[in-house]
Amino acid sequence: MKDGTYRVVKALNNNVLIAKTDIDQEVIFIGKGIGFGKKAGHDYQASKSDKVYMLIDQDEQDRYKALVTEDNEERLLAVHEAIARIESEMAIRLPDSALFALTQHLALALQRTTDGTDIQNPFLLETKWLYRDSYRLAEQAVHFLMKETGLSLPEAEIGFVTLHIQSALRDSGPEYSNRNLEDVLERCLFYIEEKTGASLDERSGTVRRLISQISQIVHEPDPDDGENIVTDAILNLKQSDGLCYTVSRNVIRMIEKGTGKQAGDKDALHLMLALHSVMNHQQLTKP
Repeated sequence: MKDGTYRVVKALNNNVLIAKTDIDQEVIFIGKGIGFGKKAGHDYQASKSDKVYMLIDQDEQDRYKALVTEDNEERLLAVHEAIARIESEMAIRLPDSALFALTQHLALALQRTTDGTDIQNPFLLETKWLYRDSYRLAEQAVHFLMKETGLSLPEAEIGFVTLHIQSALRDSGPEYSNRNLEDVLERCLFYIEEKTGASLDERSGTVRRLISQISQIVHEPDPDDGENIVTDAILNLKQSDGLCYTVSRNVIRMIEKGTGKQAGDKDALHLMLALHSVMNHQQLTKP
């Protein structure tokens, strides 16, 4: 948000006001008490240190105005405070589109809870596994909302909020993206150790090759499914080493979910071969 003086157009409520810039661009400010006593024509002094949001995109403004008229004012403010805590924890500023999407979901989730609507989330366990950090943030946000509103969102909603957070973070810029890729790599290695019982000691050449292969897929996946010979090789590995096949396929799926990119059969085959080599080497060197 830019420092400066804005001209108030209208206060939607005590916590939301519409203003214009010096070039007549309309913006929406959202923050506790910023609309109190404000009338059309008044000045609003904005500062980067303010705990307020500024929606510039016109579509997001229109959608937000509709949401404000439909939702409880204090409840909506609690939602924004919960999102501010997420941003503070991650040291990022969410884009307008992500801010509105998360605001809308949390507001509607609170309404669903008020109405007693039963919510199911078939991807909850997978979401918790893939996005542990985002899930933790979602839990904290939901706990904060419970304290502020008295409404306890079900665990299914925590999973959906996690996906909104993850999507928003992915769109927040290259700095987070790079950090996220390293996190995906770490999760894949932890999963392999847990499911195979292998110890991924980087002093081992086979382990270093496995880590290098996973890193390659995480950063630059190849969506090409390759030729028939690749498919045949994968089927042979599936028959000869079912555990290696299953773990490798799940790792590929984790990478695709975590990065939003598609990996092909050639990536899967290279990963299977690297993991097969690690498992065989550790089996041979067991005392």
